[in-house]
Amino acid sequence: MPPAPTADSGTYRSYTKLAGTEPLPGYTLLSPLGRGGFGEVWKCEAPGGLHKAIKFVSSISEDGRGDERFSQELTAFEQIKTIRHPFLLTLERVEQIDRELVMVMELADRQLQDRFRECRTCGLPGIPRDELLAYFADAAEALDVISAKFHLQHLDVKPANLFLVSGHVKVGDYGLVAQLEGADAGNRGLTPRYVAPEVLHGTPSSCSDQYSLALVYQELLTGEFPYAGRTPQQLMLQHVSGQPDLSGLPPSDQPAVKRALAKRPIDRFPSCLAFVQALMMAENSTAIPNAGMSIRRSRVDRAVAEMHVALDNGEEYPGNNSSVSAQNDPTHPGTPKSRCAPPTQSFTLPKAPLTVPGVKYSGLPPLVSGTRQAPAPAPEPIPASTRRSSSVPTPPPRIVETPPPVEEAERGLVVLDSIHSVVPVGQLLGMESDEFPLNPQAFAEAVVNVAGGGGYVPHIPGDIGRLLDGSWVCQFPSTVPSAVVPLKLAVVRERWGVSLEQPEAGLVVMRRTAGGGGFFSGKKFGFEARIVLPPVGRAVGEMTATAQLFGTPDPKFARDSMDLMPKLLVDIRTQLANVQDRRRSPRVEYGSPITIYPVHSDGGIDTAVQGRCRDVSLGGLGFTTAAKLPTKYAYITFPGVTATVGQALLARLIRTQSSMRESTYGAEYRTDL
Repeated sequence: MPPAPTADSGTYRSYTKLAGTEPLPGYTLLSPLGRGGFGEVWKCEAPGGLHKAIKFVSSISEDGRGDERFSQELTAFEQIKTIRHPFLLTLERVEQIDRELVMVMELADRQLQDRFRECRTCGLPGIPRDELLAYFADAAEALDVISAKFHLQHLDVKPANLFLVSGHVKVGDYGLVAQLEGADAGNRGLTPRYVAPEVLHGTPSSCSDQYSLALVYQELLTGEFPYAGRTPQQLMLQHVSGQPDLSGLPPSDQPAVKRALAKRPIDRFPSCLAFVQALMMAENSTAIPNAGMSIRRSRVDRAVAEMHVALDNGEEYPGNNSSVSAQNDPTHPGTPKSRCAPPTQSFTLPKAPLTVPGVKYSGLPPLVSGTRQAPAPAPEPIPASTRRSSSVPTPPPRIVETPPPVEEAERGLVVLDSIHSVVPVGQLLGMESDEFPLNPQAFAEAVVNVAGGGGYVPHIPGDIGRLLDGSWVCQFPSTVPSAVVPLKLAVVRERWGVSLEQPEAGLVVMRRTAGGGGFFSGKKFGFEARIVLPPVGRAVGEMTATAQLFGTPDPKFARDSMDLMPKLLVDIRTQLANVQDRRRSPRVEYGSPITIYPVHSDGGIDTAVQGRCRDVSLGGLGFTTAAKLPTKYAYITFPGVTATVGQALLARLIRTQSSMRESTYGAEYRTDL
């Protein structure tokens, strides 16, 4: 669960609770963790000083059906509150207070999507495979337990509902805040990105969560989603009738993921653990044996075998007398095609099929509740090359290929419902995020302050700035030719009694020496102004003038110079700045890496592009990229600015200059959305 942005953010209008209050005796609200369609989540301090998560679901709603939803939530929790498993987020207390359901549960460290975001920030395509499989073994075991023993389905498996606790994943959010409803609910509680086809028909099966788990696996491993739909309607239609694009996965993973994403539940693996087991068995002869993964796979093998024994209970399947190890092999002919019966009880079972606007379902074969479908043809077997022959399982490493140029890359899969000046990076990656966005002006100021090294940064054109090392700086446009600059500064030289020299092309130095120079007087000291001229050939160029001390001046001279140096820069600017500065904010040099997310006019987000910042201001930035960007708008992230990590600021590209090696951009922030 993500941390709250501030300690007092409970006072924001979007939250109905207040920090410091006690919804239950002894439970003090500390900070909000997130909110959803029918409720909100808070971090709280429980009796004894323990920290817990507390959720609120209200029976009051605008559509007048809150009581009905409230009753369904209460019924669901009556079913699951007694379930205990190490990889299920523990529900500790459920209370009904007035017209509100209050639930106390275990507080997680963070969500799995936070770990994915962390890996992306580090330049990885997703979570490393061995690490991800370890997490999925935990999640699969929990999902299989609630399915096999309690005949329940989660139906909302997604990165935001997989929580990290002490290095393990726990499944949580059992439809508390997001809930499936009837056909007239408009898919309000459904997450169209991860929904199984049969759920859209209103008949969830015991393999519905497996389908969602496979989608999450590819997304968190590769950063790519198997379906290219850009709207909820397109995604739901593709779940029902489209074919997933698995090309981004390692070849050894593709057969297992393909089977888990079968349109018919009966064609999938018998359980979520069997799916994870198939991934762990994937062949990769170049991988280094991993003892930790070997132990984890042994646990998965044992859990699968135990679950098969519990489920069979004397039921005859082809090859039922074969060995346990053979039955665990998903390609073994004795393995049952599937034990996934379409009808099953669910945490959030819909009353009727969900509908996709504009899509007709008359031609789709229905899944009939209460009946088992006829046996399907055998699913495509996993090639023998994908099975582990060694006694030590070794998952293959993630092969990262160089991405194609932006012009050739496939359009991103994420579409924002609305465009705002600042958004959490998680939303640009297609993940839900409850992070409170920064104020756009505060975002821009944070970047400029870091670029300025913590000194005083000018806020108006021509202003004098102070850098962290004590020097002063001023920037201004000018049309004065470089050869004429010394002549223009002759007036300043006479007025200030300073020397003027040009040690190299493009640099003029004005210096006042206050002491030293004699045989016994020690080293010279004083202050100087250095004027960096623009490249030759530009009609209008930018000049940068800095003033600083040199040598080791005495304290009195140093104090007096702090007042004199800014005035010297003002005189220099007066002589050379002969063009009106039309920029609203001065720029500060900042050569730091940035990440750019191109934004299309329909809100579609392209794959991230890496770039390098050149300078920043309160109103925009200049940067370069290796390839030309395809859009006029983009979200920008600054990994080196701690205050803005996890957030992105919208910018409009107003100037572009491309060469064979790179493209250079000037962009202005959009802080009005």
